[in-house]
Amino acid sequence: MKIPVPGGYTLQGRWITTFCNQIQLDTNKINDCLKGKLIYLLGDSTLRQWIHYLPRVAKTPKFFDLHETGPFKKHLLLDAERHTQIQWKKHGYPFVTYSTYSVTDEGYIPREIDRLSGDKNTAIVITFGQHFRPFPIDVFIRRAISVRKAIERLFLRSPDTKVIIKTENIREMHIETEWFGDFHGYIQYLTLNDIFKDLNVGVIDAWDMTIAYGTNNVRPPDHVIGSQINMFLNYIC
Repeated sequence: MKIPVPGGYTLQGRWITTFCNQIQLDTNKINDCLKGKLIYLLGDSTLRQWIHYLPRVAKTPKFFDLHETGPFKKHLLLDAERHTQIQWKKHGYPFVTYSTYSVTDEGYIPREIDRLSGDKNTAIVITFGQHFRPFPIDVFIRRAISVRKAIERLFLRSPDTKVIIKTENIREMHIETEWFGDFHGYIQYLTLNDIFKDLNVGVIDAWDMTIAYGTNNVRPPDHVIGSQINMFLNYIC
């Protein structure tokens, strides 16, 4: 379905979508929802925030040490009792950072999707865009089309797999505006919506969400992350 503009509004600190019914989940409902799930978070540090926030609301998943280093290592949450696995992995180039990271397990999002068999208990969340802003728009368009084709292949072998697209957040206005400003992000946001509009994927409209919250931060505070995750859980439950 086509998402209306705007995609929702904030009320008393909560994000309310304008296109679907949304339930506020407590810890018990979240744990029931995550039981038996394999969740793959593929993207940048705005999705890495999710994997650090989830243990605070789900309580039972614990981090598993994969013996990697740095902020962009693969992150893994496990709940052995409920057979839940949640994994975050950074997307491939372009990736703009001052931090060092290993490239031994480097993988573009389409390749990562192709490696997954998928089933009704598998959910994939995808976000990319912040690191593409300094580069020509055709780099972003080619990547988005590649991701779309990988999702189409996934649905052919496993139509029950749930795929969620999280759009970009707005960010600070004063940091390298010509490179990373929201002008570039908005063009990419419109492009992404157009490329994925007729696929059977869920969309978390983080662009409108972060505008409504007025965060102006590439990595918004916890209450915004909580709203994004609550919407994600509504999709997969």
